[in-house]
Amino acid sequence: MRHDPASHRPAGTCPLSWPGLLATALATALATALVAGCGSGGSSNDEAATPEAPAAPTPPMVRGTVAVGAALAGAELTITDRTGSAACTGTLAPTTAAGTYECSLKDAVQGPLLLVATDPSGAHGPQVAALAVPPLTNGAAVVNLTPLTTAIVGRLAPDGSALTVVATPTLLDAARLSAITQAVVAQLAPVLTALQMPAGYDPFATPLVAATSTQAGNAADLLLDVVRITAVNGVTTLSTVDRPDAPVALADGVTAAPTLAAPVLAALDLTASLQRASNALTQCFALPLAQRVLSTDTTVALADGGPTLLSVAPACEDITADDYRHNGYTAGQAFYALMTSNRMTGAHFLPPEVLQFVDDTSAADRDAAVINLRYVDASGEAGSLFTVARKFPGTATTTRPTDWWLHGNQFPVDVGITASIRLNEQLAPNPGTAPFFNASSTRFESGLNVYVNMRGPGSRGLRAARVKGPGLPNAGLVYTPPMAEICTSQDWLNIQNKDGIVDPAVAVPSYDTGSIFRLQRSLGIEGTAATTVRPNPNAGNRNNSNVLWAHPLDYGREPGSTDYVDFAALHAGASYSFELFYEGETDARHTVTRGLLTAVMPATTGGSLRWNRTTDATREMLDPAKPAGGAQASFNVAWTQDPLAERVRSIGVYTWDAERSVNQGTVAVPRGATAVVANAPTGSGCDSGETFPALLADGISGRSIQLRHRMLDGSSKDTMTRYN
Repeated sequence: MRHDPASHRPAGTCPLSWPGLLATALATALATALVAGCGSGGSSNDEAATPEAPAAPTPPMVRGTVAVGAALAGAELTITDRTGSAACTGTLAPTTAAGTYECSLKDAVQGPLLLVATDPSGAHGPQVAALAVPPLTNGAAVVNLTPLTTAIVGRLAPDGSALTVVATPTLLDAARLSAITQAVVAQLAPVLTALQMPAGYDPFATPLVAATSTQAGNAADLLLDVVRITAVNGVTTLSTVDRPDAPVALADGVTAAPTLAAPVLAALDLTASLQRASNALTQCFALPLAQRVLSTDTTVALADGGPTLLSVAPACEDITADDYRHNGYTAGQAFYALMTSNRMTGAHFLPPEVLQFVDDTSAADRDAAVINLRYVDASGEAGSLFTVARKFPGTATTTRPTDWWLHGNQFPVDVGITASIRLNEQLAPNPGTAPFFNASSTRFESGLNVYVNMRGPGSRGLRAARVKGPGLPNAGLVYTPPMAEICTSQDWLNIQNKDGIVDPAVAVPSYDTGSIFRLQRSLGIEGTAATTVRPNPNAGNRNNSNVLWAHPLDYGREPGSTDYVDFAALHAGASYSFELFYEGETDARHTVTRGLLTAVMPATTGGSLRWNRTTDATREMLDPAKPAGGAQASFNVAWTQDPLAERVRSIGVYTWDAERSVNQGTVAVPRGATAVVANAPTGSGCDSGETFPALLADGISGRSIQLRHRMLDGSSKDTMTRYN
């Protein structure tokens, strides 16, 4: 059964609502005991007793939990000492279902130790921890690996990245690590008090019981639920889920650091209340496809939300509210692709990650939370589902003991905005000189990726969208559909102007501009060039015609200004308005507000990230002197997977010459694949038997190959390799 929000009670017989298990109580804290002893016996006479043989010494142990607010099961660990050598005897087993691990240390291992846990599914990034002094024989130490320990270790690196410490273990300074840890614990004091954490909390050493589908986490794990760790303006920050717009810089152990205010009480047990949805989804997807989906309607037009579920198995009901709607999609439409996919049979949903909590202080008490439901499908590939949960007081029952329901954001249209960072690699020679006057340089770029679905719900007659908010031009960015003659498979609007003009005579179909508005670029991708800002195109003069790049004039500043984009304002939770305009109308029909889920990183932080790169064979497609540079009906795009980078989610191929553009916007990448075939598109603006045009060294034609990393945190990250 589903819930009818209007009546505050479960509705009668609607087919699309979804069930689950009882929320489990918080587990007791994990107790770690190390017992060692020896004894001696004696006789009742005066003869000397035969001494017992001493107990054989046991090797020192390191054990702990890998957790991200939920147990990270199946994670692969490496533990190395200061020489870079493996510190454990034998092969380390993957973490258990509870996220725990255990390592027997080799003799005479030299500290400090560096611990790295990687998730084979890609659901979460690498977690890092360090241990300054390894335990002695017969001893043991607890070392947890969490986002908090990762952030603390990252504080040892100049760029704030724990992966930099992994790459350069000499950065491990035990004294500084201790100072940073103590300072961060002091920052967290109000939160620790609210969680009733016992005195002496240590992010690395305090025993941690991680939440799973069958148990709740202890207080050390709950801390990871209510504290978000993000990078704002290139600085690692802490915030609570109820105040994502009030981050404080992570302490450095040297200068005084502000404390983090305690979250509201309603946020403390939120994850346990929402965990029922994850459990119910896991139970639903345990059923074979034919059993979980009973009937569908595939005749619904995309502009009306597309194919939908009509009825589902009882095990798949009672999860969403009756009036669920997210980005214009009903529950049956929003869950259609997952529910009808065979790869989702046996999928496991992790406890929900709360990105933002909104405390409704009115009498209605309808609190809301933006959540990320991460899952791992049957093939071991990770995915995520972003939605909104809402509290409807009085709807809990004995069989469903929670007032929380998946409700969606209630928007009528499919729009969104994400932080974007890109590695842009230029293969054309001497960019900026003849004939490649307009070729971009090799660099990192950061910006905002605005998505307006031109084929999805609410798109019928959609002619333009205007977007305003932090980091965008004061007048707003205007997006329109691409020109009809552009052969493309894309479903998004392109940037048309940054003057905010939505008049139909001006907001005409766009050129092949894409959807990313770029805020900053670096001089290069290596050494000091990677951390040095290069002025944006034309920023020093009054030519403000480049709609893809921020310019001082867009923000009311004089040409030549360098401080017109405030990255400190581009934090998680930053709010953006979308105005949607339709044919025959001059006023906006819909105005909705979306928030950033992750902060925008300056381009100069790109060097601290890990990137996947195209292979040499693929780069031949970007060389006009090679046969692969000729006209092609398809491309075999391949890349090398960096072991610490996210996997590639999809690729795009973009080509153009003096006559037209031919773009294959999105090709999905199967789990584990490092190559896919991109065929020339069919559809709008495309001819029969379409091919990608030949690449010439004329400064006019060009090709780009885009690798989109599988980002499950609500951000965008891609590698763009191009010629011209």
